[in-house]
Amino acid sequence: MVALVVPNSDYHPAMTTCISPTQPDLFDASRWPRRPYCTDDFEQGVQIRSLKQALTKVYIQANPPHLRVWSIYDIDRPGGGLAWDDANLPQPSWVTVNKANRHAHVVYGLSAPVLTTSMEARQAPLRYLNAVESAFRAKMDADDGYSGLITKNPKHPLWWTIQGRRLDYDLEELSGWVDLSRFTAKQGVKVAEVGLGRNVTVFDFVRLWSYKKVREFKGQPGGYVHWQKAVYDRCMARNADFIAPMDSREVYHIAQSVAKWTWSRFDLAASDARFSKLQAFRRTGKPLVRDQIFDLEKEDGR
Repeated sequence: MVALVVPNSDYHPAMTTCISPTQPDLFDASRWPRRPYCTDDFEQGVQIRSLKQALTKVYIQANPPHLRVWSIYDIDRPGGGLAWDDANLPQPSWVTVNKANRHAHVVYGLSAPVLTTSMEARQAPLRYLNAVESAFRAKMDADDGYSGLITKNPKHPLWWTIQGRRLDYDLEELSGWVDLSRFTAKQGVKVAEVGLGRNVTVFDFVRLWSYKKVREFKGQPGGYVHWQKAVYDRCMARNADFIAPMDSREVYHIAQSVAKWTWSRFDLAASDARFSKLQAFRRTGKPLVRDQIFDLEKEDGR
């Protein structure tokens, strides 16, 4: 058994003071970016290093740019290490506490990591995770402006690190601790533009634009290369509107996914046929339900 040194004021009996030899390794390389951002001082900027090197730094990127493995909450107040207990939430996977001011990062591992930048994946898991994170953030009164990119390195001695008895949770279990009714939004419904809400917002904004815009690039010389750049520029422009924009690498992965998905599924001949069908319906004067019109026009790119 390996003893942990923890601050008395931030210690809680529910958090283990020992780590069992059978407990999964917090620093298993499969759960961390291969080459994360890291730094000892934000004023000196961040660098990209190997995971082995990054784990010696004060701050580290915990999640890969396309995946949510750790759900991280920034608590900017004294006693932040116990924000989860005050909010009646489950024991975190780990907490890192600033020794000077007792502010903290509260972190939950996800047993099934969620893709955050892929159009190939169903959007439901991303929206579900966004709702859970929004509810947890509200319950702990965590910082809405925290980008989630860089966290206090739980391996660095500058912080007090308290590890929980569980390394990860599934989303359904986490959702049982909060009321999601205020935070669950269906596709097309605006969500708060913080945390994963930024991913959802960019996806919705750019994919709807892409259905119409891709026609201009199909069949043109170098069309796909120009299309990728156009989608990336559109994503970056929307990302710039956020108070706390996403990292450019994360935006790049979203743009690549949207560009590939739209390009591979858009068929010019089929689109023209659908548009002709829509026009024929309109000429008959027969009413179309709103969803029929939306689906046809969306697929048309008109």
